[in-house]
Amino acid sequence: AVVSTQSTGIPDQFYRALLPTFMHAGIIHLLITLVFQATILRDQEKFAGWWRIGFIYFASGIGGTMLSAILIPYMPEVGASGALYGILASLLVEVVVNWKIYKSPCIELTKLILLLAILFLVGLLPWIDNFAHIGGFVFGFLTAFVVLPHINYSEEDRIAKMVVQIVCGILAVILFALLFIVFYLAQGSTCENCAYLNCIPFTDSFCQDATMELRPRVGN
Repeated sequence: AVVSTQSTGIPDQFYRALLPTFMHAGIIHLLITLVFQATILRDQEKFAGWWRIGFIYFASGIGGTMLSAILIPYMPEVGASGALYGILASLLVEVVVNWKIYKSPCIELTKLILLLAILFLVGLLPWIDNFAHIGGFVFGFLTAFVVLPHINYSEEDRIAKMVVQIVCGILAVILFALLFIVFYLAQGSTCENCAYLNCIPFTDSFCQDATMELRPRVGN
């Protein structure tokens, strides 16, 4: 998805890391994104503010796209699913960091985990890019710890949350750097055993027909 169209075979169109977030494979695909944005995303924006949610949204979208571009480079990449999974991850973080203000935090956390488990299982079907989902979730989880507002209940609680913010911020930067380094400098890299995280081959052609097989990206 981010491979250059020039004859050198070296990827140089870095803006494509963000472009798929705005593209969709059809009306239904677009409607799913719009419904999510008009409900869950809107509520999160009211809670945390537009710039915090915007940061999580686009960081998750880019992270998901880059992970997908590394592992399945020859599959067309469209949709904001990585960004949407990042927002879902921020819901999880919101419950964790503001645990004491929820009446039944364990129930809220369980509901979110079950929802995410179902969505990740759906992502194992062909034509659904679970790598983008996983990447978006990871970056959404890390960046949400960094930017989401929270309540400090004591000085020890404030220090603990600040440490978590710093660690998650550093991890997010390191992961971003690793993804771009691997994509640009290790084009022959692959992860054959990762294929089962993206599509389960119930038959010999179940995943291949959707171009979901993993193979290294090579220059021309």
